[in-house]
This record gives sequence, C-alpha cells and structure tokens, in this order.
Amino acid sequence: MKYLNKSIISTAVIAVTLSGVLSACSTKKEDIADKSADATKAPEKRGKITATIYDRAQIPAEEGTYTDNRWTKWINQNGPVDVKFVSIPRFESQQKLSTLFAAADAPDLILEYDNAFRNQLWSQKQLMPLDDLIEKYSTEYKKLLAKFPELKKLGSKSDGKMYDFGIVSKPQVLSSLVVRKDWLDKLGLKVPTTVDELYAVANAFANNDPDGNNKKDTFGFNFSQFSQYYIDGMFGNEMFIIKNGELVRQFDRIKPATEFKKKMFDNGIVDKDFLTDKNGQKAQQDFANGKLGIFAGYKSDVKKNYETLKKNDPKAEIIPIAFPASPYGSFGPDISSPLQMVGSINAGAKDPASVIQYIDFMNKPSTVEHFEYGVEGEHYKNDATGCPQPISADKNKKEKDYNNDFKMLMTKYYLKPCVVDGVGINSTNAFDQEWIKISKEMDKLYLDPNHMKEGFTHPNTRPSLDKDLNATFNDGYNQMNDFMVKAVVSGDSYTIDQAFKDVQNAWDKTGGKKLEDWYKNWYKENKDKWVFNSDIYKMKVE
Repeated sequence: MKYLNKSIISTAVIAVTLSGVLSACSTKKEDIADKSADATKAPEKRGKITATIYDRAQIPAEEGTYTDNRWTKWINQNGPVDVKFVSIPRFESQQKLSTLFAAADAPDLILEYDNAFRNQLWSQKQLMPLDDLIEKYSTEYKKLLAKFPELKKLGSKSDGKMYDFGIVSKPQVLSSLVVRKDWLDKLGLKVPTTVDELYAVANAFANNDPDGNNKKDTFGFNFSQFSQYYIDGMFGNEMFIIKNGELVRQFDRIKPATEFKKKMFDNGIVDKDFLTDKNGQKAQQDFANGKLGIFAGYKSDVKKNYETLKKNDPKAEIIPIAFPASPYGSFGPDISSPLQMVGSINAGAKDPASVIQYIDFMNKPSTVEHFEYGVEGEHYKNDATGCPQPISADKNKKEKDYNNDFKMLMTKYYLKPCVVDGVGINSTNAFDQEWIKISKEMDKLYLDPNHMKEGFTHPNTRPSLDKDLNATFNDGYNQMNDFMVKAVVSGDSYTIDQAFKDVQNAWDKTGGKKLEDWYKNWYKENKDKWVFNSDIYKMKVE
C-alpha cells in the first residue's frame, strides 16, 4: 500500500487554470495543428531549438545559471543543433508551462516528469505526433524503440500515435525487508517464509531477550512511517488488481492484513507509539541502536542505519529476506520502473526534425558518459578495471552534480556497473563489500518475476485519471488506511469489522463504483497494448 506508492507522481496536482489559459489561445490551435503536417520537413543547415530545463536553485553562482553554464556550452559546441534553454522552476513547472503555452511561447522540447500534465497538453492538442519524425530523422532513439517496444506503448495516446519520449533504466530495489541473522542464530530460529512464521520470529525478538541484556527493550518489527504497509504488501492488499481476467477493486484482503497488524500491536511486538514517529526516524534509531529485529524500510535507510549498527556492534549481522507468503500469494516490495516517459515536442515547434537530432545526440553513449562522469583527467580517472573514479569529490559537487536534469532524456542502462548504491565495486572497505553482497541478494529476491509486487502496473505507468476520478482514488486510499490503522490501535472500542464497513461506505460515497467501472473498461480496451507488472519484471534491461 503506502510503502508501495512512494514513487507515485500524483495526477491530482495539475494546474487548475490549464484549460482556461489554453482556451485563451484557441484561435491559434488550427495553426498549431496544421504544423504537424509539416513535421517531416528537413532542417535547414544547423537547426535551432528551444528546450526546457528544470531550475532547482542549486547551481553554484560561479557556474552560471541553469540556462548558461559549462554543460549548456558543451551541448552547443558539440551537438548537432543550437539549443536555447528555458528555465522552468522545478516545483512550479506546470504553472510556468501553462503560462508559456497560453502565450504561444512554450519551448519546442517539453521535458516534464508528470505524465498527467503531458496528457493534459495532448488533450489540448498542444503536442506533436512523433512517429514519422522518429522514422525519418532518428537513429539512436529509433534503436531504443526497437529494443524496448514498451516505450512506444507508453508513449502512445488513444489515437494510436506516439507523443511522448521515454528512457530505460535498470530496475532497482527501492524497499526491502531485513532480519538480524545473529538474533536468529542466538534464538535458534529459521528465516520466516510465511506470515505466521514472521509473527513467531518477531514475537521472539520482542520477548525473548535477543540482545542478552536481561531487559524487555527490543521490538520485533517496525510500523512507523510507511512500514506497517509492508504487511499489506505481504497480503497483496493493493486497491486494484487483475483477477479472473478483469481489473477490479479488491476488498477481500483488507481485513486479514489489518488483523495481522493488530495482533502484532496488541502483543507488544511493535512500538505502540509508532503513530507519533511520522518520519520513521525513531524506528531507524531503534534499528541502528540494536533494538529492532526485523526492519522494513527503504533500501537507502537500511544501508545507512546498518552501517551505524555495525559500528555500535561489529558482531551484528543482517540478511535480506523475501516477503513471507500469505494465503493470497508470495509478493515483493517496491522497485523502480525501468521505463519512464519524460518529454514531448510542442505542436508549434518550427523545426521538429532538429529536436529529434538533439534527442539522438543526448542519447549517444559518448554524450551520456560525458554527463555521467565529466571530463577524464579533470573530473575522473579510470582504475585498472576501467571504472571511473572521481578525482575530487568537492570539484564534482560544484561542477557536475547540478547537471542531473540535463540527463532527463538519457538512457543509461548500458553504462558499466561500477557503483552499487553509491559504493564503488572496487572499494577495499569491509562494510562496502558486505553491503554489495547484501544488495545483490536483494536484487535476486525482489526483482524475481515469480514474486512480483501486487497490483496491475507500476505507479509510474498507471493510466492518467481525470481530476474527479483521481480524487476518488486518493480519497479511497487514504480513508482505507485511516480507518484500518484506527482499528489497529483502538483496542475493542473501534473494531476491524466496523472499520471495514466504514471503508466500504466511504468508497461508495466518494464515487468508487464509477472508478471501478472506469478501470474495468480501460483494462478491456488496453490489456493488449499497455505495460503491466508482468511486462516490467520480465524486461531484459542489459
């Protein structure tokens, strides 16, 4: 549930004024639409284009601005076209772009992570079809489409034409479940493989003094922040799942998942003050201080706090474990999507062929390597295995780290795997090498197609909903969690049965049936032309 959705880009946050301000330029739409007919016109000599660049207000003053710095200069000196960058405030991007489109002054290339916003632009006929352009002018992106046809599926709209560019990355484990192996060994316990076994191990960790200090001061599992929703993940308690050939809103798994959580809470296996630990810092401290036996959390948090734990107790040892199986199956945690749609061409672009040339240039391996590593001899040098090693971390932080948004168009899956979770694979540090082994085991466990995360597709590849339906989705999700967690902590005063009734009633009152029908019809129309979880887990990104 919630832990599974950290990476969701909310479709609700779309500039409310978009349709209004775009209507102000409605007299120009015929002109804009007609330009797509000239999309395959060859560029004259060296083309000139405009492109967005996110402004995060993080560039050092001596480096210039986001539109004029060493990286923009390099692009214009080495690329096939002249590019004028247009600064877009990162967290006000939709408002800024809406204003630019309303004034018929939007850049040729629109790079924006929010799929729903780009879909809104398409519905307003502000985006240009890409199929003919790519076929005639592209080499690099055309090869990418051939290798990963999923990009065309996600980049196409209901009219069958492609409007969005995307990138491909190697999928990464984002969330994980780790257990203190030294505690298992001390108490003579085995790695839990079912939810019942998980409860037994967590109970022993909380009540059988695994740290040997003769005090009851340890927890078996953490519920703070999003961690209680890992239990939902084990039960496959997602809102919409594919069942009997249909995409349906499921309710059957809500009560069993909540009953399991309540059993843990009532028996003192978890911190009973978990609701006050809003950001999960207390649970992380418990893990780092050797007071938590099973830690469910983001992979980055596991790494950071395990390093502290090892310093406090060098004999401590953790291992990642698969999500224990529930009566509904064996599932996995959150992973990153290997696919992400990132940009489109303005329907009013005067030289779209040059935009394609720029996109191809930014996807050339030599360009990708330059932006990833910097200048050889200045920012990095290769070690004996050919892995780039930073020469000066401080220099790179000032001169290179702000270039990430220039890499929005870049597919990088083929880069040599020289770093694992920020750790160089050739590091001689003992903890680094231990972590690399742990990380590889996580990949083996959690990227397994036989144990996929429940749900029909990755949050990044969900179909866009209109404002009302999106509100129904969010309300249903939030109300379900609020009611059920209240039942967990309320003893007998608010039962799970009552909470479940409240979930169903709230769903009906907020238009849940309409959303169920929408998803059911969408699935019927798109089940052969969308990218689903089974496709994502089976992609060979290598």
